[in-house]
Formats: sequence, C-alpha cells, structure tokens
Amino acid sequence: MSGRSTPWGKVLLSVAGLLALLAFAYSPVLSGSLLAGRDVFRIFFPDSAFLLESLHAGEVPLWNPYLRLGQPFAATLYSQVYYPPRWVAVLLAGPIASMTVMHIAHAALAAVGVFLLARRLRASWPAALVAGAMFGLSPMMTDLGIQQNVVDATAWSGFIVLAATDLASRPGRKPLVLLAVTSALSLFAGSPETTLWQGIVAVLVAALGCTATERPVRAAAKAPGTVDTPLLATIADGPATSSPPPPERASAQEPAFREPPSGPLTAEAQQSIPAAPPWVNESPSGSMDGARTEGRASPATWPLTMRARALSVARVVAGFILSILLASVVLLPAAEFARNSLRAQRGWSEQLAWSVSWPQVLSTVWPLADWPRDRYWGEDQWFILNLFLGTLPCALAVLGGLHGPRRIRPFVVGALGLVMLSLGRHLPPAAWFIQTIPPFSLFRYPAKYFVGAAFCFAVLSAFGLDAMGRLARTMPPSRWKAALAFVGMGVAIAVSGPLVRKLPMRASAEAGAPWVPFALGLAVLVFWLLPWSFARPRRVRHGLAALAILELTAAHSLLGIPKYTPWEALRQPFSLRPHLPAPYQGRISADIEGPEDPTRAVVTNTIERSLDRLMPNRFVEERLPALEGYGAPEPLRSNVFHLAGERGVYDLSGVTHYLRHGPPPFEDLELLHQAEDGTTLSRSRTAMPHAFLVQRARVVTDDEALDAVLDPDQPFREIAFLSSGEPLERPTCKGTVSPLRQSAQHLELKVKACDDSYLIVSDSHYPGWRATMDGKDVPIHRANLALRAVRVSPGEHHIRFDYQPISFRLGLFLSLLGAATLVALMSLPRRPTTRPG
Repeated sequence: MSGRSTPWGKVLLSVAGLLALLAFAYSPVLSGSLLAGRDVFRIFFPDSAFLLESLHAGEVPLWNPYLRLGQPFAATLYSQVYYPPRWVAVLLAGPIASMTVMHIAHAALAAVGVFLLARRLRASWPAALVAGAMFGLSPMMTDLGIQQNVVDATAWSGFIVLAATDLASRPGRKPLVLLAVTSALSLFAGSPETTLWQGIVAVLVAALGCTATERPVRAAAKAPGTVDTPLLATIADGPATSSPPPPERASAQEPAFREPPSGPLTAEAQQSIPAAPPWVNESPSGSMDGARTEGRASPATWPLTMRARALSVARVVAGFILSILLASVVLLPAAEFARNSLRAQRGWSEQLAWSVSWPQVLSTVWPLADWPRDRYWGEDQWFILNLFLGTLPCALAVLGGLHGPRRIRPFVVGALGLVMLSLGRHLPPAAWFIQTIPPFSLFRYPAKYFVGAAFCFAVLSAFGLDAMGRLARTMPPSRWKAALAFVGMGVAIAVSGPLVRKLPMRASAEAGAPWVPFALGLAVLVFWLLPWSFARPRRVRHGLAALAILELTAAHSLLGIPKYTPWEALRQPFSLRPHLPAPYQGRISADIEGPEDPTRAVVTNTIERSLDRLMPNRFVEERLPALEGYGAPEPLRSNVFHLAGERGVYDLSGVTHYLRHGPPPFEDLELLHQAEDGTTLSRSRTAMPHAFLVQRARVVTDDEALDAVLDPDQPFREIAFLSSGEPLERPTCKGTVSPLRQSAQHLELKVKACDDSYLIVSDSHYPGWRATMDGKDVPIHRANLALRAVRVSPGEHHIRFDYQPISFRLGLFLSLLGAATLVALMSLPRRPTTRPG
C-alpha cells in the first residue's frame, strides 16, 4: 500500500487564503501602523530594547538595572530571553516593530498547528481549515496582541497536542522529541498558564483517545471475519485505512456511477442510479457512518485497555517532564523570583482577578453580549478584550462535540473543564480549585484558561462541519425548507431586539443579537439549497466552511481591531534627553500612577506621548535607572518602599530627577522643563549618591527600618538600619566612594574608608548577588529595608558586586542535560522491524 501524494493544489490555495486573511485582519500594519496597546508599549517595547542591548553586548541579560532599583530580567518569564523567535524578530525588526511581526507570525503558526492537528485526527480538508481559522485568525486571537507572551505560547498548542496524539497512538522517539521541544518553546515563550492547559489537553488525549495497544485489543475482541478500522490516522492528508481505489481505477465489476440531475427525482430515476462505491460514502472520520462507530473493547479486555491508556499518559507526561528539564534555565530563576516577590506574602489574593463572567462566555457566540463591561478590576475580566469566536464556528463545535467520533472526547472534556476554570470567582468550585490546588494556585487571571477552551472549540468545529457533511448524505435538498428557513431567519432578526430588551442582558447585547440568527440562517440556507448529488456532502462542507471563514472576516471589520499606533509616532526620539546630564549617573522617578481604567481614560495620545512622559517602563529604552516599575512579579517590599511616595525614599534611592504629568511633587525641586500637556521635569539637590559610607549601624526589624526610611529627619544619612550583620557605633567621618566600572550585572567601586564603616549601595538586595573586597568574598546585608550593604574596614579597598545566581547555573546545567538527552534519543539506532511471513 502506498501513501497518498500531497495535494499541492490544496496546499497552495490554503496558504494563499491564510495570507489573504492575515492581510485583511492586520490591514493597519500595511498602512504603516503597529501594535502598541497596553502591555505592548509598557512592557514588551522596553524589554525588547534591553534584550537587544544585551545581545549586542554579548551577555545573557540576567539582571535589569533600570527597573525598581534593579530586578531579575531573565527570571521574568514574559521577557522571553531564551525564546529563539524573539531573538530573530528583535535583531531583524528592532524592539518596536518586532512585536507586531511576532504577533502576526504566531497567529499564523497557531492556525497552521490546529489545521495539522485536525487533519491528523482525520477531519476533512475544509473542516481543518475552519478549525485553524477559528483559533488563529479569530477576533479573540487578534485582540490578544496586547498579551504577546500568551499568543506566542498559544501558537504551539496544535503542535504539542499533535505530538501527544502521535506519542499515545504510536510510541517512538520522534513524537517524544517533538512533544518535548514544542512544550519547551511554549515555556520559553513566557506564559506558564498556557503550557499548563496545553499539558492538560495533551494528557486528556492520551487518557481518553486512541492508544497504541488498544487497536489489537479491540481487534481480538471483535467477531471472526470482521475487519477492524484503525482508530487514528497518522497521515495529514486523509484516513490511515486502506485507500479505496479512485474512480478512474475502479474495479471492472463495480458499476459506473454518475451524479444525478439536480431537482426532485422520481422513484424510477432514483432506482436507475447505481449505488455509489465505498470511497464516495466514506466519511472524513474514516468509517462508513462517520460518527461513533469506532470499536469498543469488551469487558474482558478492559484491564488491558486501562493499562494501555496508563502507558500512553506516562509517555506524554515523560515528554512534558523532558520539556521542563529543557526549560530549567528559566524556570528555576523564575521560581526564585516568585519566592522573593509579593506573591510569596501571605494573603496573596490575586488568583481570581480577571475571571471570565457569564456574559463574556456568551459573547463567544453572541457579539457584544458582554458590553458595557464592569469596571477595570471588577466582575468582568479585561485580559482578553474580545472573546468572539464566531457564531457558526461555535455552533459547529457544539455539533462536533455531540455527534463527532469518540476520538475527540478529550477536546469535549477539555473545553468544558477549561471554561469552568476560566470562570474563576463566578463558579465556586472553580474558585476553590484555583486557590487551593497547585500549580493553579501559583497563577492569576483565570481568563487565560479560556484561550485553551477556544483551542478545544476550534478542534471540535472541524468535526461539526464533517457531521454536517454526513447529514447532507441522508437529507436531500429542499427549496420549501430553505424558504421556511429564510422566513424564520427574518423573523428572528426582527424580534431579536425587542426580545433582548425584555431579558436581563447588557445594553450592547441588542446590537449584536441579529448576528446570531443571521449567521445560523445563512448556514441553514446553504445546507438546504445545495443540489442533490453524490458530491453533496463535500459541497456542503465547502459551503459551510466558506461561510464560517467569511463570518470571522466580517467580525474583524464590525467588532473593531486592537490598538494600533502609527509607526512615525513610535519612532520619535525622547525629547527631554537634552535636559538630562550625559552620561546619566543618577536615578529618575517616573509617574507610575494612571487612570484606574485605561480603556476609559480621557487622556489622548497616551501611547504616542508615553516615551516623553517616561511612562513605566519606557525609561528602560532610554537606559535611565528608575525607582518605579510596571509589571509582575513585583519584588518584595516594593509596595511599601518603591511606591511609598515619601521624600526619604526618593533621596535614599538617589533620585535626582522627577518626571510628572503635572507639577513637581515637592516644592524645593528645580523645574527644568514643562511641556505643553503639563508634563514637568524637575531636579533634586538632596539625593544621596549611588554608593556612600556610614559609620553607624543598627540591626532592626523591617518595620523599624521602614519607619527610619520614611522619617522626615532622614536618619539613614548617618545610620544603616540592617536586617543582619553587626551593629556599629563609630564617630562620623568622611570617606569616599568612586565608581570604576558598571554594567547591568557588575559594579566595581574604589572605596577609601576613614574608619570601620558600612558601604550602602542604593540597588535592590536580592539573592544571587556576590560581593568581593580586595578579591575576597564578603557577606551582603540588607540595609534600609531594601538596599545592599557591605562591612568595610579602614583603608582603601576594591569592592566588586556580581550577579551570579545559583538558580541560573543549576538551571543551565539541567537544560544542557535535557538537550543531551534529546540528542541521545535521536542518536539511538532504530530497532529492526520484523514483518510477518
């Protein structure tokens, strides 16, 4: 038996359609605009700029000195330091344009992955196209461009589940390696919640889908003389069963057949048409009835079946363990950062923030059903701005879940489970589960799990479309039914508005109500009007597929697009640079406070002016160290120290300049510049130097240290308030500290101490920093609640600080071990295969 050849005509046509849909969905990009909304300009632009700076310097960016007195960079998962596509995009397109390039490329990758998965599950070609478009090109995915790390990790979903499907059905090194590599790429993309739900779906596929040893078990359980149909095809272009002869190669004993004429047929005419050969009636699911006809194991074989499923789950879990090993270089530092962030504090209650509300679930099929939304941190989630997946694709997904083959049961269970998880606080069992069960309790924003539900819906929609094709084989066309459907569609559209006004629904639901009967009505018309023939199932599939993709295209036009900003506005230089000293040796304080709900802010040109206002974290792009910062994880004590807003904190941290959208925060500041929109740049004369010496020290509690930092008398100018170390009480004298060399992860100082002293450095105290004095290791103490301190003896010393976290070195070792394991797996000789007879 030879495999089928690749249908290059379909491939080229599908690629052309994908490019056309991408061009339409992201048409503002063709006119010179780029994605820049919310987290894109606040986080991803600055992170890309710092990553590019580090790549040019030839070093791994482990530490970001510009944010919150310094904090880990590579340990922040969404920085994507180890994600190869991020390197390529940043190097080729720059820190700003690379975000748009990344998003479009990963949207296409998501569509292709789901298409290949649907084909592997033996969906028809048009059904797989609908599945890919529903996931990768839906308004939901387009609007997720503001959450770049989620899109990047999500793009690998189809490939991960495809590898898990292969690993469960036919064990081997290749699917194991593919699962490990794609899952590791998902982890490197920086959205662990996404990788978590991908793992859930993959395990469900192994537990509920087809296994490698199940087919022989089921074959043995069948009656003699019957033929077992393979449960899972492994080729992408059709079923894995023996291919039926094409029409031109039909056996001579088989009567020739022809398509009947359109229109009603008489009984004599119907009898005169020969029966269609098997390949005409065979469903895309690989069985004659096309639904749930896959073999069922008898009770006697249940132990063997359960053992086979357990082995399949074990293989998939092993693949994910290998991916975790590969990603250890980022996961271990990330775990260390989480332990040293606000999330480690008791009472962290953000797990349920931004849970999907019930109206938002409805908005996946009913556009605008969730508008207007509640306040920004209210009952509705604002993580995903648009949840619409298409009325017809969602209807097909429901149909696929109800009437699809048994092999798609994992996606039914996955869709239901992930929707319940995404509801979070709106579903008490889900709320308890997320807050109690690790690793779910480590993450926030349950809305992220809804992306996984959308993935399952997309796969199910393919089998719903194929179910409609099977239905078309048994139900002939009917013009009067089509007319009745047309009238019903018109009536439904007419009464939808008044009906919605009487229901407890949100105001904008009335505007989107006609969409639902219109989309479903058109689908019914297509079903009843296509003429009767042996090709009718295929034509119904093609017609409904075209209609579903057309609906998604229309949704992009009618439901809005994500926030774009003209490229010319984004490339404008920082206009306040001439007012700052060069090189800049101090620290700046930026106005981190903004409107509670940025989607309802009245301030215009926020993104265009964000660089001139140094809105966090855009000061990173200008290499300006800042006291403030934006984005999670938030370092420990940042809520009471970095954001205290007291003059003592600013002076202690060495803040020499203040940028505010309004007047300077303190009266004694020197105004340097005031922009037309009211933005002011001012200078302070009271800031402490970056590093200084004190001859007095006390060991105190954190509360006492905070009181001293906030004390208007500023006792920290002469006294170090330590959390560890030895007290010191020496007469005040004058020493000197001179910087010798400074980079992101290194600091060298020349110190002349007049007496026993403590050297205070106004950088964050964090595990992984190592200090040496004259080449010998010395302990680093936490001083003044959040800063670093080193004990210094009288005389001249050379002191060096280096960021060398053990978590990075151990993670790198484990990642190299995982890579070596992959190489070993691929290098092992293949086992010889024995053929019967």
